[in-house]
Amino acid sequence: MTVNASEYKSRVGLDSLYIAEVTLDDSTGYTADTPEYFAPAAEASQEPASSFEVDYADDKPYDVMTAEGPTKISLTVTNIPIEILAKITGRVFDTVSGRMFDNGAEAPYIALSFRSKKSNDSYRYYQFLKGKFTPPKEEAVTKGEKPEPKKLQLEYTAIHTVHEFDLGSINGTVKRVIGDEDTDNFSATGWFTQVQTPVAVAPSALALSSSTPADGASGVAVSISPALTFNNALVAGAIYQVVLVKADGTVVACTNSLDATKKILTINPDANIDAGSTYIIGIAVTDIYGQTLNSAINFGT
Repeated sequence: MTVNASEYKSRVGLDSLYIAEVTLDDSTGYTADTPEYFAPAAEASQEPASSFEVDYADDKPYDVMTAEGPTKISLTVTNIPIEILAKITGRVFDTVSGRMFDNGAEAPYIALSFRSKKSNDSYRYYQFLKGKFTPPKEEAVTKGEKPEPKKLQLEYTAIHTVHEFDLGSINGTVKRVIGDEDTDNFSATGWFTQVQTPVAVAPSALALSSSTPADGASGVAVSISPALTFNNALVAGAIYQVVLVKADGTVVACTNSLDATKKILTINPDANIDAGSTYIIGIAVTDIYGQTLNSAINFGT
């Protein structure tokens, strides 16, 4: 193990607070939506719950056993748009009236990421894969001779995933991913454009494993709902990165969907496509590792 001296530098800043809703976390896989900016961050403190027990034998300490529970992240932000507040707490936001209804619904699981600037201008990056927010503590004070800005305080409780990731020598659940720009081989590229899923080895290059219909197929039924199978899981936004067009450039109205594994994308035309025509499926998708694939499938009906 090689440690660089710059990794010891103190942290002196905080920014880039991002959130993403967790859409799948079970034995089959883990996926989350594309991260979105959360709020201007003032403070973030992390406090993992941990315990240890000392086992005694032969009249002396024989063993020490440790355990780690959830991590509580206390956040202080300037303010939160009510649309985002509704999202992280499970409340209802009415776009027509621009109001949030505090109906006491269950909060969804959210992935949380941010970075902390170090004294040498490098950054340390943090990604919590799964947790829930509590409603923020809000204060207001009358304006006097000296303004007293009041920030929002809220807590996020991070837990381990249900899904077990390939961590190299073992498979295991994961609560947090950390990276440091001063660590050998680390790159922060894409840190805030997709949730950082643990990968101990380089992922396979994103590729199209198969398609129905196949490229160059003819005599395809006009009722077809084309399906594309990829080797890696895609980001949720991939449903907007595939289009069906006629050879003359006419875009076909479709509703796209991903299956539970996020590897199979199905294109569902709103109506039967035309007979005796040539169609093109335009593909420009991104996987959960930030890799992109540009391709096209041609077929005739």
